[in-house]
Amino acid sequence: MQPARARPLLLFVAAWALVSVLLFPPAAVWVAGKTLESPAPEAAAALGVALALATSALVALVTGRRIAAALAALTESEKTAAGREKAARAAERAKDEFFAMLGHELRNPLAVLAAAAHVLRKQGPAQGPVREAAAVVDRQVEQMTRLVEDLLDLSRVIRGKLSLNRQPLELAPAIERALAELRASGRLARHGLSSELAPVAARVDEARISQIVANLVGNACKYTPDGGTIRVSLRRERDTAILRVHDSGVGMPPELAARVFDLFVQGDAVPGQGPHGLGVGLALVKHLAELHGGRAFAASAGPGQGSVFTVTLPVIESAPEPAPAPRPIEPAARSIVLVEDDEDARRSMRVALSLDGHDVHEAADGPAGVSAVAKLKPDAAVVDIGLPGLSGYQVAAALRGSPAREHMVLVAMTGYGSAEAMRQAIQAGFDEYVTKPIAPERLARLIDAALARKRP
Repeated sequence: MQPARARPLLLFVAAWALVSVLLFPPAAVWVAGKTLESPAPEAAAALGVALALATSALVALVTGRRIAAALAALTESEKTAAGREKAARAAERAKDEFFAMLGHELRNPLAVLAAAAHVLRKQGPAQGPVREAAAVVDRQVEQMTRLVEDLLDLSRVIRGKLSLNRQPLELAPAIERALAELRASGRLARHGLSSELAPVAARVDEARISQIVANLVGNACKYTPDGGTIRVSLRRERDTAILRVHDSGVGMPPELAARVFDLFVQGDAVPGQGPHGLGVGLALVKHLAELHGGRAFAASAGPGQGSVFTVTLPVIESAPEPAPAPRPIEPAARSIVLVEDDEDARRSMRVALSLDGHDVHEAADGPAGVSAVAKLKPDAAVVDIGLPGLSGYQVAAALRGSPAREHMVLVAMTGYGSAEAMRQAIQAGFDEYVTKPIAPERLARLIDAALARKRP
């Protein structure tokens, strides 16, 4: 009962006690310790009832005050708890916004550097310092991109914000594709890589499996001297898929092997080299394995004896045959409208795409982008999300019913990499969603593949 509702009842009881005393006064009056008149039995009974009621009223009043105080304290506690919950939700929203903006602000300059390196490769000589400088920029952009993505993914895992797109998948071909990308990137140029992959199926997110492979093999490269060997194996034991990466590197003591997957933990560097990275990649591997229902652990015979990193995953009996890939359109020059408000990013990407033979038109804000697409009817429009005037989502929505949209590919190219941003982009009408930085040639291949699906 609320304190305000208890007070009328208490007042009623006290008033009833007072009325009882007035209606049934005692017949005896005591003066100087002597009885002047003996009370009548009815009066004595009435006096007893009145005293009992008065006592009850007093007790009820004291108890009611205590109850009222307790209720007030409880109400205040509930208000405090609600305030804490509200503050916690606000803090969580602030963290989400901070990490989203952090990713955006880190990816944007990387996109500019990637496009500038592409221009250097195209315009510079086939050999010499300019070519070497472009290769250095490419490698450093790739390294920074991996670091940014790992940090952001780990923050999502810790906050429970990382979602998986799990599908039945044959693991061996997926791992081979990941290894092929590593070879193409040049990260394995100084090491020998071999693989032994048995046919095993699992229900996984292929992008995350590729990330696990890249981080494990990348870690092996860091801690294996030049000329060392790395071996990747996949096999099945009962209902478990076992992925292992063996290296002939510096190894580690047992106490380090027990905690090497912890955040920010690093082993001894390769002799003659400094420490590598932040100790984030293996921590992400562990979390991704656990999100798939598996485990990650490491072992080593000791310093100088190499290391073995193992990831286990629950298996399924088989995965469906993959659908045949659409026949790619022959590489050709495309007409592209590039809608980007950052001048450096817009111009560097325009120059890079133009050097590959594409006809590129620029727009610096949302309304200008909509007008350019309506006027030029390009093969593709590549649109940033955070635009002035109209956001990228609004640009896509405005173009959805346009005749120019029917045979055009609409690509969201943005620094925001969250699943929610991707969901909003696809819902707004984008055909493709890519995060910066993206190499100009890869962007062109993505446009070609999307056009192949759109124009069979």
